[in-house]
Amino acid sequence: MKDRTKEGRSKKTDYAMPADFCRMFADDVDHLYTLAWLLTADRHKAEQCLVAGLEDCLQGNAVFREWAHSWAKRTVVKNAIRMTSPSPLRNETLRNETLCNQTKTATGIPEPDTQADAITSLKPFDRFVYVLSVLEKYSDRECSMLLECTVDKVMAARTQALQALAGVGNRNLPPETALTGVVEGLRQVCGEVL
Repeated sequence: MKDRTKEGRSKKTDYAMPADFCRMFADDVDHLYTLAWLLTADRHKAEQCLVAGLEDCLQGNAVFREWAHSWAKRTVVKNAIRMTSPSPLRNETLRNETLCNQTKTATGIPEPDTQADAITSLKPFDRFVYVLSVLEKYSDRECSMLLECTVDKVMAARTQALQALAGVGNRNLPPETALTGVVEGLRQVCGEVL
């Protein structure tokens, strides 16, 4: 009987607990928020995405502790996909509209000030592929599964994004410091758990 109890306890400790996810989100809030912001290109949606990601981690299936960080990041990515709905078809429509608008106005689109501005000004599908495959190092296969498209579409979108970003230079992404709303949202979710 003692062996069963001991075995049950050791199994429990192998899984990430709600407090582990709360601590992880709090410790990595800058990276997770920046990821959400670059994907959604909207600060408010990024905050919602981060809080929804934490809620998903707390209410979802049990995850091994060593997988918890990648699981947390994946929930943020999936929420960003749900909120933004990036697709190659929608991207092509936006690209054609941009080309028409650039033809109509001689000035075109103003040049972005930072690399982050350049990334957030990419078409949604190109932006998702760039952030996931280049910045987050997801494989083309992972990107295609998450974005529900072919690997060829992922490779084409990455090429498009890299070409668009080539002229921006080597400016660094600005660190996100105005996270009080995000941190407060995380506290509210974790307060119920702790």
